[in-house]
Amino acid sequence: MPGRPAADRPHEWLALPGGRIRPVVSVPGDDGVTELLAHAAWLARQQPACRCGRPRLGSGRTCGSVECVAGLREQDAARQPDEPAGDRRPRGRAGPSQHRA
Repeated sequence: MPGRPAADRPHEWLALPGGRIRPVVSVPGDDGVTELLAHAAWLARQQPACRCGRPRLGSGRTCGSVECVAGLREQDAARQPDEPAGDRRPRGRAGPSQHRA
């Protein structure tokens, strides 16, 4: 169950030649065949994906590709039509150069 402390830890192990073990996760497929995935690959599947299908990076909003970042900028511009493009000052406490008369 996601959200529990043990949810991100492997519960299954695959024995390899030489006595090594590898954490795995059993994932049932659509055709009824169970697939073994490396635990790290399974965790990567759990992360939210960008609209293009790749994993999100950095801000968590896009994968970082030029096309996805441009699409995000278009979405942001469409959501804030009342704010002029030149008025993108940092929000927060006003410094000496940001005081208004």
